[in-house]
Amino acid sequence: KTCIVIGLVVHAVVSNHVHAHQSAKQRAAERLSMLAQAQRELSVHSSTWPRFSKLIDDNAAAEQKEQGEGFEIPFYPGNSTVYDPKKSSTFKVVPHASFMLGYADNTHLKGFQGNDVVQLGDYFVHADFGAVTNCDSPDFNGVDGIVGFGLPSKSPPPPPPSAGGGGLGSMGMSSMMSGMGPQAPPATLPLPLLFSLTRASITDDAEDHKLDRRAFSFFSTEDRAEIHLGGFDPEAITGQLFLTPTITTTDYSVVALSLKYGDEELLHFSSDNPRMHYLPAIMDSGTSCLVMPDAPVAGVTSSAPFKRWTDIVKVVDKPAVRHDFTLNLGGREFTIPFDTWYLSDTNQSCVQKAPPGFPGLLVGDVFFRRYLVLFDLSRYPELILIGLAERNPDYKVLDFYEPARKLPKLVASKRPFVNVSRHPPGWETPLASDRIPVYNQLETQYFINISVGTPRQPFTVIFDTGSSVFGVFTRCVPEAPNYGHCTFGGGPKNDDSLLVEGAVFVAGVSVAFCAVGVAVNIYYRRQHDEAERRARQKSRSKGGSGSAFGSEALSGYYQPVA
Repeated sequence: KTCIVIGLVVHAVVSNHVHAHQSAKQRAAERLSMLAQAQRELSVHSSTWPRFSKLIDDNAAAEQKEQGEGFEIPFYPGNSTVYDPKKSSTFKVVPHASFMLGYADNTHLKGFQGNDVVQLGDYFVHADFGAVTNCDSPDFNGVDGIVGFGLPSKSPPPPPPSAGGGGLGSMGMSSMMSGMGPQAPPATLPLPLLFSLTRASITDDAEDHKLDRRAFSFFSTEDRAEIHLGGFDPEAITGQLFLTPTITTTDYSVVALSLKYGDEELLHFSSDNPRMHYLPAIMDSGTSCLVMPDAPVAGVTSSAPFKRWTDIVKVVDKPAVRHDFTLNLGGREFTIPFDTWYLSDTNQSCVQKAPPGFPGLLVGDVFFRRYLVLFDLSRYPELILIGLAERNPDYKVLDFYEPARKLPKLVASKRPFVNVSRHPPGWETPLASDRIPVYNQLETQYFINISVGTPRQPFTVIFDTGSSVFGVFTRCVPEAPNYGHCTFGGGPKNDDSLLVEGAVFVAGVSVAFCAVGVAVNIYYRRQHDEAERRARQKSRSKGGSGSAFGSEALSGYYQPVA
């Protein structure tokens, strides 16, 4: 009876909670409708990087998934580690700042902006970041967020490529809206982590340990990769480090003067002005392949590079002619061998056509696997230098599960000689201070470890030089705004996750009361059985029937009738 009564009470409580939640969902739907209208007024961005759904653990997260519209595979939040602001003593909410990202493939990341201690390698600072509380894309299965090392985006850029293997928010192509209201506020982004680690206003103390120089380098092998913070390790390269400036301050674009397949030139320029004989080439670790236009670039080229290439190889994934690519960047030629751009394990060519309207090249992992690329932002925004050098094949690359490694800090008199091409006056070769191991996921994506909060909470996030987004999957908290429902738990009273948590709590209390009631019932039942047993023994000694329902069982219940 106790269980029945408690069950009825639980049913009534949960029913009322669900009814209130349904009303709240209607209000939320209206709010999100307004939000969607605001988003449509902003640039829509794309995620063109490959899926890495092999990290999905269906058994571990079968009961927890989010299906985004247009995706064949659901997002499994149970496979991600989530930042919990309540467990950090240094967490703060950034006032009037929300995190809203929309990509052309229907990926949506929603949340708020938070501030906490963020650590990468040996360096840690108080930094703003996107606290992502709502995600629907399987692109993020198995990871905990994204750390872009791209250039800051001060306003929404034009729509990016929607295909071709580009990274999330390629070329810093991402949007964020600070604050919400009837009118869409100006789009802003928190500083990329590299900029937060090197802010001039930071001083080294117990709370912050800054990176001295705003520079880093990146390279990979077939199964490993590394980031060097502060510059590069001279032992990691062979030959000369070639320097060339970027042509924009919004992405890592350099001048591509030529692209050859074997001896065949693929870039045929149409302008009579020799200064126009180039295409921008973006150095993007979030792009897997070499990506080139499949149509003439208006006013620049007279033919389509990708079409010229396919005319030579006939079949893209079974090329009839197997040659190396030779890419001229800033006046220096770099070779991409056949065995690098052709993936023999899957019998696929890692050469792709750019989406319509994209007027340049995307230089992805096929390049980073052969060359170290230095990104020197120490004079940003006046000058951004890209350094290119052949990777030393004998350099022992850190395993992802090894800790980050410090490099010795050398005084000027003991700095090693580095063969560097022509460089600006006063420029000093940036030598790295830390080596950060990177996980190379099937030669398509790169993951690094960071930690957030006090005490530190560790996370594995996507690393991307083509994005300026810094976001970590986060549990909702009452003091922060919430847009959409809380994919990773927490949230206000009417949130889905709290509805489930509340139902589980009430059900748990019900079960506990039922268990107590059953235990009490069993105790008194045993007392009754023991008293009954003694009564039988006593009746048998008097020659009774021995039946539990005999008249002797009624002894003492009634007074003798006169």
